[in-house]
Amino acid sequence: MTTRKKNLTREDVNELKIYEAAIQRSSSNKKIKLEEIPLNIKSLTTKQEELRKTIENKDVVIAIGSAGTGKTFETLITALNLLKTKENYDKLVLVKSMQVIKGEELGFLPGSVEEKIAPYMFSYTANLDKIFGSKMVTRSLIEQGIIEMYPIAYIRGITWDRAIIIVDEAQNIDIHTFRTIITRIGKNSKMIFLGDSDQIDRKDKNSSCLYKVYELFKNTDIIGCVKFNGENVRNPIIPQILDTLKDLD
Repeated sequence: MTTRKKNLTREDVNELKIYEAAIQRSSSNKKIKLEEIPLNIKSLTTKQEELRKTIENKDVVIAIGSAGTGKTFETLITALNLLKTKENYDKLVLVKSMQVIKGEELGFLPGSVEEKIAPYMFSYTANLDKIFGSKMVTRSLIEQGIIEMYPIAYIRGITWDRAIIIVDEAQNIDIHTFRTIITRIGKNSKMIFLGDSDQIDRKDKNSSCLYKVYELFKNTDIIGCVKFNGENVRNPIIPQILDTLKDLD
């Protein structure tokens, strides 16, 4: 015997209608508009809420914390909501280091530039698919240029105006690269750096600058700094396992 689920609310029904209309427009080659897509802005922890408010109020933000704390998801949905509701911003720019996990190099990848970088950007697209509840919506917004994706190696010489820029896996950049990235921010823009100092993939872990920059700015008003604790939203067993494994490093 199956357990009966809670009845849909009027709000649930309205959201489903909006999604259905958006998908129908996509099927008929009409553009999906971000402002018509419902976003469920609901922080699951106090740190996620702190991150959301910091992003809303600061032009540059650094957020550090272990895997599973919801840094990337909360940042993406906050950025999308700002893009949807504020006239200051025209696009969401997603930047990522193409540094791979030690011993797991992918080697040569065939195809276009977009096809080559797609595996590295999967953490972004997977979260976007989850936020929108549809791969079709994600793909449409990328095709329209509302969402752009870049590996760090390709950003030299670019200035992003009227954009929200997210730099994920920022624990894998050194101070030289940090300087290069931070100078890409233009007028009416925000930039958010996300990283986990326990998952540095650089050969020389001491060259990672994210935690050092965080420590340098955490007591200033220049950069918004958020440090996540053990509040794990993916699975509460994760921090227990990670703490036990620290002795093996």
